[in-house]
Amino acid sequence: MNERIKELYEQSLIRETGKDHAGNPMLVIKQNPEKFAELIVKECINEIAYIGKANEVFGDRTDRGGLNHILWTTETAIEKIKEHFGVEE
Repeated sequence: MNERIKELYEQSLIRETGKDHAGNPMLVIKQNPEKFAELIVKECINEIAYIGKANEVFGDRTDRGGLNHILWTTETAIEKIKEHFGVEE
């Protein structure tokens, strides 16, 4: 698992104090899948926003223009997200 995914997983854990069957205090750690998914989505949004800002600053510097420029941006976002999370196809 990629280090960033491990970090997001750790951030999504819920730590609570509870009691064992004898009434002794103990730490209870639960996984929160909704929070984990939310953190991953936020990371993806940040990667796409970074590309959007770069496009605003640098404009269409490709010879493709038009629809191809949109495809270039989409391909770039996909590659950037895969790289960010260490996903290989």
